[in-house]
Amino acid sequence: MSVRTVVVAHREIMVAEGIASALSRFPEITAIGVATSAEEGEAQGERADAVALDLTLAGAHRAARRLRRKGVRVVLLGEGPPEEDEGVRVSTRSPVAALASALVPGSGLPRGPARGLTERQQQILRLVSQGLAGKQVARQLGISPKTVEHHKTRIFSKLGVPNQAAAVSLAVSNGLERTPSWTRSST
Repeated sequence: MSVRTVVVAHREIMVAEGIASALSRFPEITAIGVATSAEEGEAQGERADAVALDLTLAGAHRAARRLRRKGVRVVLLGEGPPEEDEGVRVSTRSPVAALASALVPGSGLPRGPARGLTERQQQILRLVSQGLAGKQVARQLGISPKTVEHHKTRIFSKLGVPNQAAAVSLAVSNGLERTPSWTRSST
């Protein structure tokens, strides 16, 4: 994967710099600028591959639309009701890996064995990404539900995510190979 350039625009400079610094731990991402206004973020973003844009900035949605028209990937940071056709949004409560993945799909989760998950943990993550509940995963793999929960806790820790939804989102957005088929159970 080639390196992608990113600009971070947040209302607080220290936060913008912190996010840019945190993104630097992903080798596919190079932060080339920080901004404290939507206009400044838009201007810098025109020469970047992606922009992380704070929703609370005045004119953020307008700047995001203009950047998207120019082919720049825009990820909005923050909470609140979504606006029509706003694109990708990442909560500020999410781990940096989720933002990295949204800015540069494929970057938030290292691929292959380097990912740090055991083969069993990868199996469990694949199955839960298919929508199986813990008991269904346990039944399919011939292990106890408690063991499944233990593996899931380790998966969350290794991926730096707070819960199953975040782990699945991160894994699927980064090309997790899904198990081709599985049998639904009544539980």
